[in-house]
Amino acid sequence: MPKVDTPYTIQNLTLKNRLLRSATMENMADDQGFVTDALVNLYHDLAIGGTGLIITGASAVQQKGRVWSHQTALWDDRYIKGLAKLAKVVHQPGSNCKCAVQLHHGGMTGFGYSYGSEDSGYSLNDASESEIGKTIDAFGKAALRVKKAGFDAISVHAAHGYLISQFLSPLTNNRSDKWGGDPAKRMRFALEVCRSIRNKVGKDFPLFWKMNCADFCNGGSEIAEYAQIAKKLVQAGVDLIEVSGGVKEQIKLRSKLKKEAGKKEAYFRDAIQPFREAIGNKALAITGGIRSLNVMQDLMDEGVDMLGICRPFISEPDLPNKIFDPAEKNTAKCISCNKCLLRIAAQPLKCVEFDKTDDD
Repeated sequence: MPKVDTPYTIQNLTLKNRLLRSATMENMADDQGFVTDALVNLYHDLAIGGTGLIITGASAVQQKGRVWSHQTALWDDRYIKGLAKLAKVVHQPGSNCKCAVQLHHGGMTGFGYSYGSEDSGYSLNDASESEIGKTIDAFGKAALRVKKAGFDAISVHAAHGYLISQFLSPLTNNRSDKWGGDPAKRMRFALEVCRSIRNKVGKDFPLFWKMNCADFCNGGSEIAEYAQIAKKLVQAGVDLIEVSGGVKEQIKLRSKLKKEAGKKEAYFRDAIQPFREAIGNKALAITGGIRSLNVMQDLMDEGVDMLGICRPFISEPDLPNKIFDPAEKNTAKCISCNKCLLRIAAQPLKCVEFDKTDDD
């Protein structure tokens, strides 16, 4: 079996190792969504920290889909210049790091990690055909801006109860037209977003997709249904499926999943084989609770290609360099306290547990 520190190629993109910095909301753009020096500095540190692939925090494809007050914006060509600064700093000499931007629409308020966000006023079940079409088109246009800015790939946030996840889940999608009802209709929006992106960036530009393996709520979708959705997505042109889970009350859910996983660490381990079978030889990543090199290798032995890590990178942007060093402790110091997640609606990303410096 390949090791965690070995290269891996997705589509035409070769990564130096199997570590993926999973998208993490920074809340560091300015109030209009433009890239700031703080964002550039954050990605500078991540790029030299040793990870093979960085996925930026969720970037809004439409202004009405913006969840956080300082979320990066993608809904206009004016944002390309600032985004190009992030691509340049990730590609700095010596880093050999690759980077994707995560496309995002918050949808209805109150899901995902949108603690403290303002009411979007968006209603999935009341959205008109015209509104839905404009949003699908917005994903495609945003993807093209990411490509023009010099990034290596596109990533789509279709997990955690945000808009695409809301369309997929029977918990949130109560439509009775072609966009809701049975699984085939509920996945229509996701497939149309995929096609919109492919139409804009071409068939060879790497496209990654973050999605739930289960909703973890009564009446929600489970692994078997989501694995089949993943199968349809790779058939439509997705190159990597990143598995996560949950639609709301994410902090409470992750505390529960951490306790259940124990020393096995990975929250969504049960999804590996069903998703592996569904997507064939397409790339598979799993995110959630992964902390130690030994567990990372175990997950790869079970069929995972890339290992998504989120919270540990907040406290240790150089985590890959540390865990691959025999002289260092081969595990993250993150204790999954979730304090970082409680503050992201109103304050910049920070490890509250280990970074005791005052906020500006």
